[in-house]
Order: sequence, then C-alpha cells, then structure tokens
Amino acid sequence: MSVPSTAYDARAPEVSDEQQVASDDADLATLGYQQKLHRTMGSFTSFALAFSMVSINTGVVTLFSDPFTRVGGVGILLWLVVIPLVFCIVMVYSHLAGRIPLTGYAYQWSSRLAGNHFGWFTGWVAFISFAAGTAATSAAIGSVFAPEIWPNPTQLQIQLLSIGATVVVGVLNVFGIRIATRMNDLGACIELIGTVVLTLALIGGVFFFFPHTQGLGILVDTNPVSKQPIHFVTIALATLLPVSVLLGWEGAADLAEETRDPRKTAPRAMIRAVVVSSVLGIVVFALLGMAIPGSVEQLLAHSENPVIHLVRLQLGRVAGSVMVVVAFASILACLIANMAVATRMTFALSRDKMLPGSGFLSSVNPRFGTPVGAIVLITVIAVVLNLASGGFVTAIYSMVGLTYYLTYFLTLIAAYLAHRRGDMPSAPQGVFDLGRWLVPMIVTGGAWTLVVIVTLTLPDENHDAALTTLAALAMGAIWWLASLRGRLNRGVAGPRQHR
Repeated sequence: MSVPSTAYDARAPEVSDEQQVASDDADLATLGYQQKLHRTMGSFTSFALAFSMVSINTGVVTLFSDPFTRVGGVGILLWLVVIPLVFCIVMVYSHLAGRIPLTGYAYQWSSRLAGNHFGWFTGWVAFISFAAGTAATSAAIGSVFAPEIWPNPTQLQIQLLSIGATVVVGVLNVFGIRIATRMNDLGACIELIGTVVLTLALIGGVFFFFPHTQGLGILVDTNPVSKQPIHFVTIALATLLPVSVLLGWEGAADLAEETRDPRKTAPRAMIRAVVVSSVLGIVVFALLGMAIPGSVEQLLAHSENPVIHLVRLQLGRVAGSVMVVVAFASILACLIANMAVATRMTFALSRDKMLPGSGFLSSVNPRFGTPVGAIVLITVIAVVLNLASGGFVTAIYSMVGLTYYLTYFLTLIAAYLAHRRGDMPSAPQGVFDLGRWLVPMIVTGGAWTLVVIVTLTLPDENHDAALTTLAALAMGAIWWLASLRGRLNRGVAGPRQHR
C-alpha cells in the first residue's frame, strides 16, 4: 500500500505552483482517482479553514455559561485536561493525512486501513457530523445575532436569519472553492486579529483598569450557578465546552484534493490550528471569566449573550459592537468551512457509489470545480434541521460532538488495525510521521474518545442527542443491509483502489 516515489518526492527542489499541482494530480492518480476538483488551496488557506472549523469564538460565545452553570469558574481549568488529550487524536490524524491525502479523509482512511464495510460506517458517521455541524453553526448565527437586529426576536426571525446565512454560504460554495476560501480566509483573519486584540484589552482591564471583577479567584471558584452539587458527572459534562470548541480541525484533511502538496500541508494545518485555538481558547475564556463584574449569576441572567454583554460592560459600547462584528465574521467563516467539508465528504462517498443518488451528488461543475449536487443536499439538510430544531443550537451541538467523537474513535481503530497487521501505508521523506509514538497516541486518544462518547450519551440531559444519533446511525445500517453491503462485496462500490 505504499505510495510510489515517482508520484511524489518531498526531497525535490522548489517547484512552481503548476508543477506542484501536476505532481499532486499524479499522486492522486496512484490512489485511484482523476483530478476533478480545483486544487487552489495553499498552506495559509488550509490553516484558515481548519482554524475556522474550530472557531473558538463560536464555541465560547455560544457555550460560555456552561461550565459556570455546572461546576463554577474552576471549569475553566478543565481546558488543561482536554487539550493534551485532543492532541493525541490530532497527531494520529496528521500521521494518516500524510499517507492517504484524499477528500473524504476518515471514510477513505478507514476503508483502506480496515476494509470497505468499516469505512462505510466511519464515512456515514462523519457525514452526519458535518451535516449536523453545518446546521448547528447556522443556528448559532440566528440565536446569537438575531437579538442584535430585533429587540425581542421571535423564533421565526431567528430561523430566518439562520436559514438565510445557510443559503448565502451555499451559493458561495457553488461558485468555487477559491471564492469560498477567500471569504473564509478573511473571516479567519478577523477572528484571529480580533481575538488577540480582545485578549490584550482584557489583560489590561483585568489586572489594571476594571473595578470589582472576579479576578483570579474565579479560577478556583466551585460554586455553580445551578446550585447543584459537584460530582463526577457534572465535572465530565463541564469538559464539554473545550471538547465542543476543539472540533473540526480535521477539515483541512477533508479538502486534500483541493490543496497543494496535501501530504505536508494538511498535517501542518491541523496541528497549527489546534495549537493556536487551544492557546487562545483557554486564555480568552479565563480572561472573560476573570473580567466578570459582580456575580456570575447576574451576568448569565441577562437577556443578551453573556460574552457580548460582558464586553460591552467592561470595554464600552464601541468595543461591544466590534465584538459583534468579530463574532459574526468568526461564525460565518465557520459556516463556510463547515459547508465546504460537509459537501466534500458527501462528494467522496458519492464518487464511490456509497450513497443513494450518487450520480447527482458526485457531479462536479467543470467551470467552478465544485460538487454542486452535494452542496444542494447539505444546504437543504441544514435548512430542514434548523426548522426541526426550533433554533435550539445546544441540542444540535450535542449531536455534533457525539458524531465527531464516534468518527475519531472509528478512525483510531482503523489505524490500530492497520498498524498491527503491518498495512499502514508508508510516507515519503519529509512527511509527518509519529514513528514509535503511533500506538501510544492511538491508545490514549482512543481512551479519551470513549470517555467523551460516554459523557455525551449516558447522562439524562444527553439522551435526546444520543437517541437522535442512534436513529441516524440506524439509517446508515439499513442502507448498508438493504443495498450497499452487496455492492461492496461485488466490488461495484467503495474506494477505487479496492475495486
């Protein structure tokens, strides 16, 4: 399963973009596919997409109150537990991205490492996570920003704002990955610069200017707003804020066929995105907690989003308005990125005849180089889910986190099975390689994914999300039993290298 060195040579001298693209296209051919998507993404765009998928502002703005409600301010320190465990998964994914640089990352990796049937279920779960994630992000736009437009927005107004953003982003994706990623680059830059400026302003305010703040004491506060006793389950649930924020970085690997030099670019993009997001995430969250004036309960009881309200209180109305702009740019960029990766996963599955209507869903517009059928499907799903969800973004996020971590778990299993059999593909020199650390990273990351999956299913408040996920998984199992299993066994569906 090793990649011929003639298709890719990391030791080659500097080459032009045209030469690199030609080399990448030849590399893709060795993996069984003809280049149809437009390969335009460079290293910064790949990073920006992964960073926007994580979108620390989306998570912090929408879930800020969660740890304070469950365990108090001490929940901020749970980031220090989550970050290194997430990095174990990132390292394994980077190892795989340099070896199998294909769109539909987790589906392709699992299919080639553990078999087509295993790959189907991994791909189906990933498809669910990205489709639901797109809906969740568009729902966040409605729930966070509708109050900035209407004083007391109705549920219909929230839904219309969410759906309108989804349709606009869908149209942007139709007109080419270059347009979509340029918009995403802009949004990522606004989020990155805005977050750094906010961090500096909060540092100055908390330690020098703001009167009567929670200060460093918030980091050891164990008085949850809910007034409920703290126990193992509440602590586990409080970790879900950093867990929910540090998702989606693998989107850089999903767009491998639209990335130049993806064997090196995608691993670097994922690692950099998680490093930057982790550092900024915990620092911003801690500073926001320390900057709270008065009681935490009073802040969270306000009708306005607590983060935006807090910035307005401490830094003034102008800063609050800037925060709204930064948050909107961040969440919109996150929606653009989610739409891109969801449609590429749909395209990858359909290209291999794994989904109903694969002919339509795998169609690529020759002018724009975009999978139009897949974009239409994901847009429709996001609209329907927003209508069905009633705009309750927290419920959708619960399902997103669970399906993401199921995807991580299945991918780690596939990687372990391939390593144990000696079937792990080799990589050219200069490509990210874990070496002897592969198995420890798989085992540690796998144990962590199981902890998160249990936390997202067993507690009473997560039962609805677990049942919704189970229903979606049952749909995939029914399709596999009724049609796909036989076609996979006959070799008329599945990754090209396996047919």
